[in-house]
Amino acid sequence: MLKKIGLFTALALALLLSAFFLAVYNNNQETNNFDVKVYKTHLEKSIAWLKTNKQKIVLENNAMLWWMIYESHKISHDPELAELLKSYFNQHPKIKSAIWGPLFNGRKYYFIDGYSLSNLPYYNQHFIYSLHCANDLAEELPVIAQQNKSDFCLHPNYFYRPACITHQLMGINFLNQNRCINIAEIETVINDLQQDIVKQMTWDIRVVDVYLQRVMMLLITGAQDEVKPIWIQQILNHQLRDGGWGNFDALFKLWGDKSVGFSSRVISIRSEKSSFHATAQALYILTWLTHSRNN
Repeated sequence: MLKKIGLFTALALALLLSAFFLAVYNNNQETNNFDVKVYKTHLEKSIAWLKTNKQKIVLENNAMLWWMIYESHKISHDPELAELLKSYFNQHPKIKSAIWGPLFNGRKYYFIDGYSLSNLPYYNQHFIYSLHCANDLAEELPVIAQQNKSDFCLHPNYFYRPACITHQLMGINFLNQNRCINIAEIETVINDLQQDIVKQMTWDIRVVDVYLQRVMMLLITGAQDEVKPIWIQQILNHQLRDGGWGNFDALFKLWGDKSVGFSSRVISIRSEKSSFHATAQALYILTWLTHSRNN
């Protein structure tokens, strides 16, 4: 009996490993780039999702997501994105003079009280420091200065967080763009983080929110040559019927609209549903691909 159980367990593990390595192969196989028209079609569907859900998303004062729409509009000058941004700024009229103002070419505060940020996630603290060139923050909140080092996400408190490296690169990119502090070898830090993301993309086959975020960060930080066409294909294939993207990669159906699939928690049972968070990132990716000079 024990032999049968052991044999069954070994067989099950072998099947799981085989399925995993096949998925890794499929996620890294060579394929051709798409025609710009394909990107544009998917982009138009994503903008349609944003318009359909306008009343709901303008209430979401997640400045980073609206920054992605703002940056997409700067690239494309799309009038529909302009209307969405107008609605957001009307709903949140003080955003440009608030702490997140620099995301929208708004006010910068060169001194910010660290205590006022102490309840924010570590990555938001780093974003604000980078956006405002608020050097005093790095002295008040040690976790900020720690994020200026390539190995930050290897710390036991952070290594298990899938988006740690992308969040860190986002902050470092703001720091680099603003040229407000002289971090030794900042280009080396950026390159190290980009290579870490490439490794994650190679082995993490879950086409969920963080998958999009990783591709987005490679594109906007100058590592577009590291982005494999198959990763873009995966993103396009996971656009939902309503034009949006979600944080769930369905593997097989169960009952009704429920499926077993990958999520930010590895495996979940849930329904596929578009989210503003994932769709804003996909919008930025597709805008970049559609209007890039490389195309």
